[in-house]
Amino acid sequence: MGRDTETTAIVNVGVARLAGKLTLALDEPDASSLHFSLVPGGEGSRLLAPDGTLRPDVVAPLLRYTAMEFRCVHTRVRRDGRLAFTGQLSITHVARELIPIAWNSGNNSQTYTDPETARDSATVTFVLSTPRAEFLTAYLQKNSELVVSATIHADDFPKLPGAILDSYWPAVVQDEHCEPSPASDGEKDYSGIICPGKAITTAASFRPARPWSKDYSGQPRHDAPPDGPVTILLHLQLSAHPVAGSP
Repeated sequence: MGRDTETTAIVNVGVARLAGKLTLALDEPDASSLHFSLVPGGEGSRLLAPDGTLRPDVVAPLLRYTAMEFRCVHTRVRRDGRLAFTGQLSITHVARELIPIAWNSGNNSQTYTDPETARDSATVTFVLSTPRAEFLTAYLQKNSELVVSATIHADDFPKLPGAILDSYWPAVVQDEHCEPSPASDGEKDYSGIICPGKAITTAASFRPARPWSKDYSGQPRHDAPPDGPVTILLHLQLSAHPVAGSP
């Protein structure tokens, strides 16, 4: 968030899981299409249907989070040769509030309100960063990764920046492989599920360091501007399915 560009953000707010379908018509790029859903890390199996769409009326066990869904309705090749997908970006923001209770020795558990769900949508354009449409065929013969992005200003989607900032974004793990923990001495040693893999964390952005003093508490984080703009950057790994228009 915080910079008017299609590829770079000043503050990396969160990393999320992505599911959906990108269809590239190489002979007729205007016939290409894009649909995706974006959900918090670790919640894909709960929130996503097998086709990558959001499951209706399903709530994740998170205190506050935002799920997104994009459906392309029009594709065109821009003057700079890049492929642009225009459609509806919908957001679903779910929030619970902590209910204050008087502490006593018999009950120290936390209680929350029922989840409140707010939905909104706006017209957004996602752009294939590289290559240009005319070079897609040659590019895909050597590469299986694509980057698609959109920069959305607060005036165009007023509720988007707040919904993203007012969310919990769990870490996303690449190459996640989960197995039960082996018990060395019966069930009492069981320690749950082990999921190794490389965690993708948000890239911190910092203000310039201040002169050190006895009350120095490290480099303060940038506060993301609540009015955006918001850049959504999609790193797409293409499957082995045939590409539309390919030989």
